[in-house]
This record gives sequence, structure tokens and C-alpha cells, in this order.
Amino acid sequence: MLKLNSKNLTRISSEHLAAKQKLIDDLSVFEEKARKAKSLWDGKSSVAFDEIKSLLKKMCVSVEICVYCENNEATDIEHIYPKKLYPKKTFIWKNYILVCGKCNSHHKKDKFKIFKPKNSVNVEDVTLPPKTYRKPANDDALFLNQRKNDPMEFLELDLLNRTFIFIEKFPAGTREYERAKYTIELLGLNKRGALKKARESAALFFISRLEKYVNAKNSNNFQGLKDAVDDFGSVDETSNFNQEKTRILKSIKKTILENQHPTVWKEMLRQRGILLKTNRLLDDAPEVLTW
Repeated sequence: MLKLNSKNLTRISSEHLAAKQKLIDDLSVFEEKARKAKSLWDGKSSVAFDEIKSLLKKMCVSVEICVYCENNEATDIEHIYPKKLYPKKTFIWKNYILVCGKCNSHHKKDKFKIFKPKNSVNVEDVTLPPKTYRKPANDDALFLNQRKNDPMEFLELDLLNRTFIFIEKFPAGTREYERAKYTIELLGLNKRGALKKARESAALFFISRLEKYVNAKNSNNFQGLKDAVDDFGSVDETSNFNQEKTRILKSIKKTILENQHPTVWKEMLRQRGILLKTNRLLDDAPEVLTW
């Protein structure tokens, strides 16, 4: 999981959200607010949300990939703070991210935990049964908010042992540990076998492409360039060699940065000190660290 680069809405979209939110905020009873939030969200205008969804797609961690699992197409506008529990955040731009249907409907849903009292290490599950409404004590959430938090400060992937599971970086009993642990469990990041396998495949892809990048960078003639890229596209020997070399390097970079599971890539860079082959390749291409 990665922190997202937030983007700003246009004035028209911001005013549209504010007007919808006011209809909820003007109500006095919490249950009424929660019911109104659901009703307005279910009946929201797709036209009005075109820009919102477009911006969320641009904020995705890769090309329209779910920001939670990094494996599936991002299709659903997700409320980081569930609208049933926090109707005051239903039409708040900073409460939106784009995720896949599986993460949204089968894993996170309306489940939520907070620290109570606020700023403590005591955890309360504020998830409610259907048709039950109760205002949470606060919004001091355990769940990592990618619009606000950098998950890599809380989590790391086990690459060295090739388990490809997420591990909490802080010791048990700390707020940071509880937040990491809950986020991993809620999204099923370590329990979904397909995800772990996909992370492993991504690691193999990244190391292969990084090796091709380094070999292409070190080539000094067309034959060397063709040997470096192997089955990765074709080499145009009618072009200027340096221009063709630059084109191929850019193409390899693009495939790396647009691949699924970008967290695996970021972890390979972060953990280069214990990954011997990765470290050796990065020594030959230090510019990769700034991508």
C-alpha cells in the first residue's frame, strides 16, 4: 500500500459536494443523517461524479489499479470513513479513494475500529449490525488513510524470505502496530493467496525489467542493445543509436512504473541493502531510485 498524491477538485465539483453534504449536516438526529447519507449516495448523479472518478483514477497507485490490493481494476468510489458511521464525511472529497469491488464489498465494507479515548492505545470496534445506527465516539481511526498516511511507514513486505506478506514495523502495543495490524487484517492482505502469488510474480517481473534496463544502458552498439532487450520489443537499427537506446530505456521504465503491485517495486528499492541482485543492479543504475 502506498500514499496517494491527492488532486484538487474544480470549484463546480466542490460546490456540488458541499450542497449534498449540507442536506445531511442540517439534520439533527444521527440515524437520520446516516439514512440520508445512504439515500443521497445511492441516488448520486453519475454526471456530477465524472470528474471525481476521473481524478481518483489519476490518483491510483498504477494505471487504474485498486489502491488497496494493487491487483484488480479500480471501479468503486470507496469511503475511507464509512458513510454509515460517519455521515458527516459522505460528500467530502478527501474521504474518497478508488478500489476494486472485491476490496470494497467483500473485505472493508462498513467495518471500522477506533482508538477510544482519542489518542490512546485502547481499541473499540464500532462496526454495527444492519439497520443499527450509533455515532462513534470519535474519528481516531485505526485503518490507514492513504490520502493522509504513508502506509510504508507502518508496514513492510517480507521480500528476503520470499513470503511476500506484510509485516508490522512497530512493536506490539503501540498505536502504529495496531493500525498496521488492523489494516492488514481488514483488507485480507496476507490471507488472500492470489495476492501473495501476484506479489511474487511482480517481484520477478521487476527484477527482470531492471536487469534489462541495466544491460540496455551499458550497451554500446545495436547488437548489444538487441541482446539486452531480448524479447522486449524490437530495436530500430535505422535510427540514431543513442536516440534508440534512450527510447528503449524509457519504454522499460514505463513498464516498471505502470505494472501492478507498485508496493513490491518500492520495497525492492527500500530494501536494496539486503537484496543482493537488486542492490548490484541499482548500483549500475542509481537514477532508478529517483523514479
